[in-house]
Amino acid sequence: MIHQVFEAMTADINRFLKSKHDITEDKVVASSIMNADGSIAIQEPDKVIMTLANIEADRMQSNIGNYKKTPKGFVKEKPAINVNMTVVFSAYFSSENYLEGLKFISSIIAYFQSNSGNFTPKNMPALSNITDRITAELISLDARDLNNLWGPLGSKYMPSVIYRVKTLPIRHELPVLPTPIIVKT
Repeated sequence: MIHQVFEAMTADINRFLKSKHDITEDKVVASSIMNADGSIAIQEPDKVIMTLANIEADRMQSNIGNYKKTPKGFVKEKPAINVNMTVVFSAYFSSENYLEGLKFISSIIAYFQSNSGNFTPKNMPALSNITDRITAELISLDARDLNNLWGPLGSKYMPSVIYRVKTLPIRHELPVLPTPIIVKT
């Protein structure tokens, strides 16, 4: 599910950027910033790298299971695990194109602002088979927190913007024997 949301967001942001800047190439790439061996993960510069920095449980959402009626009785559904994702958009632009990188970071912010941070299958059709709604909120970090973020990512700081994307329900349906209906006579 996380990969599907990343694919949907990447495609939708690229569609927005192509329209806004009258370009034909995809500027946003979903990727880690660094490979495990310490090399840069993407080879072509002048891209915005969309990286998953953290996954956390969303404790604000209910996780109580429901019962579903079937022809043979009731089946207790296991509740979904709701997660929030911290997503970093980094401008990986050559030094000659530094200002261009800042332009695309600004455009990423404009993308989220244009939808008020709310995404449904109506305004992002690729979500239709994934979830009925996700929201995105801008996260502001101070210098110390930024340092703590970039260190584990294995890279030097790049101009970036960080969003918390929430709430993504993750579930896997397992066959469960139904509980028979007890009828009082």
